[in-house]
Amino acid sequence: MALDITPKMSGTTLTLELSGKLSALEAKEFDAAFEKAATGMKEALLDFSAVDYISSAGLRSLFLAKKKMTRQGGDLKVLYPAPEVMEVFRATRYDNIVTIVQRGAEEAQPVFYPLRPVQRWMVDTHFKVARSTMMNTGGLVRLDPSIDLELLAEAVNGLLSAYDIFRCRLVFHPETGDICQRFDGEVGKVYVEIMSDEAFEERKREVKQPYELIDHPLYRFYIMKTASAAYVYADFYHVIMDGTAIALLFWRELDKRYMQLVKKELPKNLRQPSSYAEYILEEARIPEEELREGHDYWRKVLEGFSETKHLPPADLQGEAVTLEHEVEIPFPGLEKGFFKGKDFNENTFFMAAVMLALAKSTGRSEALLGWVHNGRANSAERRLMGLMLDQFPIRWDFREDISVAGFLSGLEAKVQEGMTYRKSLDMVYEDGMEDGIASFILQKGSMGRRGVMKLGGVDAVIEEMPANEISAAENSLDIEMNSHDDGTYSLVLDYDNHRYTEGAMRQFAAIMEQMVHALQDGSRMVSGLLAE
Repeated sequence: MALDITPKMSGTTLTLELSGKLSALEAKEFDAAFEKAATGMKEALLDFSAVDYISSAGLRSLFLAKKKMTRQGGDLKVLYPAPEVMEVFRATRYDNIVTIVQRGAEEAQPVFYPLRPVQRWMVDTHFKVARSTMMNTGGLVRLDPSIDLELLAEAVNGLLSAYDIFRCRLVFHPETGDICQRFDGEVGKVYVEIMSDEAFEERKREVKQPYELIDHPLYRFYIMKTASAAYVYADFYHVIMDGTAIALLFWRELDKRYMQLVKKELPKNLRQPSSYAEYILEEARIPEEELREGHDYWRKVLEGFSETKHLPPADLQGEAVTLEHEVEIPFPGLEKGFFKGKDFNENTFFMAAVMLALAKSTGRSEALLGWVHNGRANSAERRLMGLMLDQFPIRWDFREDISVAGFLSGLEAKVQEGMTYRKSLDMVYEDGMEDGIASFILQKGSMGRRGVMKLGGVDAVIEEMPANEISAAENSLDIEMNSHDDGTYSLVLDYDNHRYTEGAMRQFAAIMEQMVHALQDGSRMVSGLLAE
């Protein structure tokens, strides 16, 4: 036999020392030896230091070994592979499927990564109010009865292990005392939990609690089965994930991994995991001189910002019961087909309606807004799991009259101009230049408040996306337009009710609805819209 296998056991830990080749013939020997020795073990360590060759059959054996350990609640690690074997793991992306410990990795010193500017802004905002939940981005999803929950758990665990963002922990730097991040945290296993209705309701209350930020996991994922249905609850602290990362990257890859397990296929065609930690370092190395022109641009856009000029006037005196409030209003009268063939997109159209509503409600001839983009501008970034969110200030002077068509195309041009300076937004966050400014975001489909996602070819229904109950934002207005899968729209206004009443927000919504209808006629003049 070209492969020697020496088993050693210590409690519930199995170590298999392997020597030789792991090709098709030897793979059968390995499968039989592993099946016998690993039963009942909680940890299996495969010492590959003396393995000089591995074939596709050997890779499949590793996959089956990992699958066995996962199903019995254990872990599998491959220890100290030789360079030529490690190269095979990398080429086939098996280093993202099984845990591989390379020689000397145990003694590696921890690396402290800076917070990206948008991350630092979020953390600072969080600490303005103790135990804030405003950065919790959670969702309860009801699964179809056909879903195999054990295979789903296996898919989830594989996905979480593949991306460094889920190992992220916020810590204090030992030398500077600044909050920074490390990417060497433990990724906890996800299991299927059988729960009573009472326990399920209690879990729903628990997941709405604030995160412990320092040196704790920054996500929660549960698979729960009650007497009536099965659910997943996925919740990510906003500092590590944005809506695009959750709804598009995470969920779609979870679906792909799950389907491969259902079909008993070897993992293939999975997205190449990109390192969020490496991206952070690349961004931090951009020279100041490359950012200076953008810094000047954003200072000009935000010059003279004032809550009294650029936010709807306050209409509430005294203290309110809660720090913030929210209202959702259906928005009829617009078909999605309206945007076909236009030189502006859905986001720009609704942003235009918001800016007109701000100008009309304030009685000013200009509007200043911060609009939210998913932060991914190229193919590499579109594959990056992590927080890429950006908020772009945008300003419009309405003193020069213009047609609706001219306004929409001009606003689209301003959006594209601002995008060229996106890397220079660091000073906007760090200097707090957008504090208090009204913000706008367009949420589509499953990234909105309700919707349906596909898992295993069947519908997974978003049942609950709870509003953030404790907000650290004050004197601001967050405007969210939801574009739903059924073709309808709804407007969500998240507001500080120390400043506004619900009636005032509904009045603002009515003005915005008026602008949405008016903007559908490109021949109208903007001055007429503001004068009505």
